[in-house]
Amino acid sequence: MHLHKFADMAYFEEIGIGGSLPATEEYRSFFKKLHPSQLLNSIVRIPIYEVKYSYFTNRGNYRVSYKYILIRLEHEDVDLEIEMAFHDWVDELNKSKPYRKISNAEILEIRRIAYAGFRIGL
Repeated sequence: MHLHKFADMAYFEEIGIGGSLPATEEYRSFFKKLHPSQLLNSIVRIPIYEVKYSYFTNRGNYRVSYKYILIRLEHEDVDLEIEMAFHDWVDELNKSKPYRKISNAEILEIRRIAYAGFRIGL
């Protein structure tokens, strides 16, 4: 991916005290002024995990299904991060579509399946 395309597609947040601040336009112009040879590492790798889960439908039918998640950074608590994202998804689904409400949603298996990668440069 060309560096300028990366700058156009990405959004940026500047690191600040107690959080981050929106700074997309400033960093877009910053990256567009850079030459690709100024990057020390131009490969971005994103781990992809498969989450196998079970649930009961609104009518009481048992189902097993899969979701996929892109993780920002691999760390020792990745399972906890995935579980939190899964439960947030279940809560949001049940709020936004009460006619498709699911219950007893439970993660059966979490496994890393691949790495997505792309090169930023010329």
